[in-house]
Amino acid sequence: MSLDIIGQLEEVVEAQPWNYTLWSKLIDQVVLKDKEEQVRATFDKYLSIFKFDAKQWSNYINFELNRGDFARVEKLFARCLPITTDVDICRTYVLYVRRVNDVITGGEKARSTVVLAFDFAANKVGVDLESHDLWKDYLDFFKSWTPSSSWEQQQKNDLIRKLYRRCLVIPTSKIESIWSEYTKWENDVSTPNSASKFIADLSTSYMEARSWNTEWHNVTNNSLRRKLVPYSPLNDKTNVIDDQVSVWYRWIDLEKKNNLKLQPQELQNRLEYVYKRATSLLPFVPEMWFRYVQFLLQQNHDAKRGACIELLSDALVLNPESYLLTFQQAELLEREHAFGKAQQCFDNLIKVLTEKHASVQGEIDQIKKALTNSQVGKLVKSEATENKDASDDEEEDIQPIFHLKEADALTILKLEDKLLELRKSVTLVYVKLMGLCKRSQGIKEVRSVFKQRKNFKEMGHELYVENALIEFYSDNKKTADKIFDLAMKSFARNGAFLYSYLDYLVLTNAIESLKVFFEVAVTNLLKEITSDKEALQVATINILDQRTKLQLLKQNEFFLKKIVKRYIDFSSRFLDLDTVLSLQKRYIQYFPDCDEMVLFADRYKLDGLDAIAKYDLGDKDAFTFGNEEEGDGFNEDSQPSKRRKTSSKDRYSPESAGSKRSTSTSNGLSSIPQKPEQGPSCMALSATKYTECSKYCPMPDILGHPRNTYLTVENWLSCLPT
Repeated sequence: MSLDIIGQLEEVVEAQPWNYTLWSKLIDQVVLKDKEEQVRATFDKYLSIFKFDAKQWSNYINFELNRGDFARVEKLFARCLPITTDVDICRTYVLYVRRVNDVITGGEKARSTVVLAFDFAANKVGVDLESHDLWKDYLDFFKSWTPSSSWEQQQKNDLIRKLYRRCLVIPTSKIESIWSEYTKWENDVSTPNSASKFIADLSTSYMEARSWNTEWHNVTNNSLRRKLVPYSPLNDKTNVIDDQVSVWYRWIDLEKKNNLKLQPQELQNRLEYVYKRATSLLPFVPEMWFRYVQFLLQQNHDAKRGACIELLSDALVLNPESYLLTFQQAELLEREHAFGKAQQCFDNLIKVLTEKHASVQGEIDQIKKALTNSQVGKLVKSEATENKDASDDEEEDIQPIFHLKEADALTILKLEDKLLELRKSVTLVYVKLMGLCKRSQGIKEVRSVFKQRKNFKEMGHELYVENALIEFYSDNKKTADKIFDLAMKSFARNGAFLYSYLDYLVLTNAIESLKVFFEVAVTNLLKEITSDKEALQVATINILDQRTKLQLLKQNEFFLKKIVKRYIDFSSRFLDLDTVLSLQKRYIQYFPDCDEMVLFADRYKLDGLDAIAKYDLGDKDAFTFGNEEEGDGFNEDSQPSKRRKTSSKDRYSPESAGSKRSTSTSNGLSSIPQKPEQGPSCMALSATKYTECSKYCPMPDILGHPRNTYLTVENWLSCLPT
């Protein structure tokens, strides 16, 4: 670590290049030290990331202005003016033009140059609500002109009147003040009748602009923050970013109403200006960039596509982990037939995610290594080893059991959840990359992507399933079969994969293979369930393994139910009743808490109607639209509660575990709803009774969508035996 503050900050921003606050501190320190080349290098590096930050562009320009290096100043203006929409920068630009074009010594030529600069600035940012100072500068410039003849005096008055007419139809925060100045000026330079006529002609447009200004303040509740320090909504613990996004959308909705009665092109210009300002002030909000691009494309998709691709490239510099922007840019490139560049979008995201995965894995390994070498992580003999017969000649099996402190457990649990989310995220991107390749380049390129699975050892089963289905729909069934066989080597005990394989066999009508596979899948899951239950009985099992085993137990039970029910449904429709009844009997054997009537009724549903529930059981809400099997699980909770009794285990699903979490804690974890009734004291439970505690303290799911993977590990830890 460098000893000086600048060196320390440089090292930190190198590791955290999107930390706006740290960059601001570094720039302040470097400017204070006043080493020109170091200052320029720091500004250039910062602006290569935050290229739309008008504040730092202004600071950079003022730094060069203070040194009188006008050549550098002009280059900076050429870089920033095309990409920023900021009133202060435009005012600085006009001041610079006036500085190098003295109207006293330069005469009419200098005055014309300054007027062009003012016009450029007014056209660029004159619609901004905070542009009143720019308009006042423009008016004051004309008013400061001393005419040398009556003709020039009349020309001056015409120019000033024209400028007032131009700015008083634009809603600005100080429009009333400008109107007051205008009426006074008009009465001073015109005859009473002429002044009244000029003022009356403009008053209607002025009143509309003033009314719009009032409506804007009401819509936004005066809560728009133009000096907000940008940061990601994922770190928005106080909902500041979320609130600001809402304010900007309300502003956009107000513009779309066109209460100012603008021409279509004028309205488009105003809307585009608002989107530009929103993305520059909220650079870490992918949704805002996405909607800005969609707005541009709606105007003229083909003409704007190139500009939108470039805009998304800038957005992805700030949001390299954004799935939304990556997929949006890839689709636009696909429309341009730039398939290589589209594939590169996915490759860039994969690179970011795999590096993050490796970093999190490194953190976990480092913590576990430290625990192993400390007294907290000492090794103890397993209870099973201690109870072995003394005459047993076999070598004793000593298991490493971590006696973790709660803080250590929380840290590891959170990191493991994050790791799982990243595994699924990488798999997701690979799956979508295969889809792109299939659409654009064909099966050969899909196979090339599938081979890349070896680059990421934690690849999920979804990649195999997707690749197999692509092969199947490309008339390569034998290849698809081989891919599923290959996946079985790694995922033979993964319930989600087994269910997908079952679905594939149903799809391909492989009846005999289906029967054999069903028995294999059930046998494998039953073995896993037995193993998980036995592991939870071991008193010395550490809390991390407890959590893992409990989650695996619920997952395996869930998918065992799902697989058997899927086969029951298939058999009832396409095989024979004896098979159905046999399967139903086995299901009841596996899950004795299930309701036989519900199991029976499941076979007699039709999409959109559960006739038994509605007409026999009196459930008024039994009409449902859509396939209940859509997603990862059967929604058994849709059955009338007064007619059935099921345990909490029977209601587990990856989605339901996530959907029941309604609030968020300050550390980003989701919280579990209150228990419906108080169970036995969790801390008094032994490890052997720990499973029973799950009905009172349900373990959140970690298998669903990434947004559902944030766990309340604090609540879970409270369930652990002392």
